[in-house]
Amino acid sequence: MSAADEEKSAAACLRMLLESEPASAEQVSAWYTRAEALKRALQSSICGIDVPHLIWHYLDDADIRFRDESYAQDQILAVEKIVEDWGGA
Repeated sequence: MSAADEEKSAAACLRMLLESEPASAEQVSAWYTRAEALKRALQSSICGIDVPHLIWHYLDDADIRFRDESYAQDQILAVEKIVEDWGGA
């Protein structure tokens, strides 16, 4: 798998996470379970794709986004841009 393929795969996973942002406190745990799977995949990248620091924060901050709408909007917009750059738009 090439670095471009890994980026597209990661972008697809991020898109799914973006589409399933927790709408309740009860949904945060399940979201983190899905995010953890992507974190493991990114950490074991064969091609060593350059993962922007913001992505790691996104994968760890669902509880903050749930509580802070402004933070959520800013972070989600930035992640959507990365997804687009990785070819996942």
